[in-house]
Amino acid sequence: MARSGGCIALLMLGLAAGCVGVDPKPDYARVSRVVGERTGFSEVYDPLGDESVAGKVADLLREPLTVDDAVRVALLSNPSFQAGFAAVGASRADVVQSALFTNPSFSFGLGFPDAGGRSRLTAGLAQQISDLWQIPIRKKVAEAELERTLLATARRGIELVADVKTRCYRLLALQQSEAMLGEGRALAERAARLAEAQLAAGEVNQLDVNLARAALLDVDLELLTVQRERRAAEIDVARALGVGRLSQAWALADHLPAPQIALPDEAELIAAALLQRLDARAALLAVSAAEDELVHQYLRAFPELALGADLERVEARALPGRKILADTVRSSIGAGKLTAPSIQSRGERRIEKAQIINTVLGPSLTVTLPLWDQNQAQVAKAGFAVEQRRKELEDVLDTIASEVQQAVATAHNAWSLVQVYEQQALPQAEENVAAALRLYQDGEQSILVVLDAQESLLRRRRSYIEARRDYAIALAALEQALAGRVAAPLESPPVLTTAPAVPLSAPEDSR
Repeated sequence: MARSGGCIALLMLGLAAGCVGVDPKPDYARVSRVVGERTGFSEVYDPLGDESVAGKVADLLREPLTVDDAVRVALLSNPSFQAGFAAVGASRADVVQSALFTNPSFSFGLGFPDAGGRSRLTAGLAQQISDLWQIPIRKKVAEAELERTLLATARRGIELVADVKTRCYRLLALQQSEAMLGEGRALAERAARLAEAQLAAGEVNQLDVNLARAALLDVDLELLTVQRERRAAEIDVARALGVGRLSQAWALADHLPAPQIALPDEAELIAAALLQRLDARAALLAVSAAEDELVHQYLRAFPELALGADLERVEARALPGRKILADTVRSSIGAGKLTAPSIQSRGERRIEKAQIINTVLGPSLTVTLPLWDQNQAQVAKAGFAVEQRRKELEDVLDTIASEVQQAVATAHNAWSLVQVYEQQALPQAEENVAAALRLYQDGEQSILVVLDAQESLLRRRRSYIEARRDYAIALAALEQALAGRVAAPLESPPVLTTAPAVPLSAPEDSR
């Protein structure tokens, strides 16, 4: 009865182990939740709903995209981000595997005596009991690795948001530069027509006309260059969105954000980044996992310790066949008269059989003795890994502080440039163009003054767009450095207004 109970318990344990499955769904939801909380975009790729992604992306692409729409497309269809979820599933599988006992081992042997008779039978069943103290630490290491994978995937989503914003801002800046150059071309054409009119009136020579046409050609050449750069930027954005292979057309129609966000103090931003950055948490987990692995390697000094049971049925010789007539003759000769041969009684046979050992059953223990290899090399290796992870953690923290400082410095520099262009450079350049046109019409200045003023205006206008772009990119970089959106300002510098609309065409009174 006891044996039957033990077999049933072993069978139930085996069935329970066989029912263990890998369910990464809660892990997927956690990644999506972290990305949504940090970036403000709640709809993130879900491997379990992969078939609906294409339809969602197609719906978004039907209308001109804003920067936020582009981010939504990327979080749904970027292949690199999607691959991270597969890594999460694999890490969850490792956690499940780490909690499983080693399969028991079963041995069976059969030996046949050369003289015939009953065969010898051996059987053994053994289970590794070293799992009892190795599974907890093994599971702890696997769970730490799963946590690192979750953080890495969520971090990839946060970085993807910043990356898409950066690429979109570059594209928007090129689109605005292209539109600005289109207006500049119209202004250069007007200057060329004005020079031709002056030539027809005999007030200037052919050189003025040639110089005006050369300026128009320069604008055309710069426009072609910007168009090429804009197309390259479109391809770059499509790559980040994961729609480069789609035949569906798409367009980005948005504006560069106006520099109106006041940044918190740099020291507070660094402190927030050190607390919020997922790679800092992952690096800290790596240190913890390395320390757990060191303990694991100490426990592996006895890599094999198996407890089991062995069964042996010994062999037996075959009983020789009896010759009744010969036995009767021998018994009669010995007795001096006709006598039947001796035959064992049932009781005698029972006693004799009871003295025969048929089977041997007992426990067994298998242990690997650590005489020469106490796993000291792997212990030392794990110790070095702990020191390596600690130094890597320090490097990550230094990198985070550096990234925040660079993003803040770039944002402040771009903010200052935008302020100078808005308040001084652009109004001055526009005024110079209007004045140069009036003086040229009055014959007081040459065409060179007009062309120089127009070139300065175009150059400053494009630099202004680039400063706006750099500010927007710096904000995206700061969000990436903080692993989340920039919080409400803690210390507010002066807030800039929206950039003034500086026309590139000449004022009416100069015509």
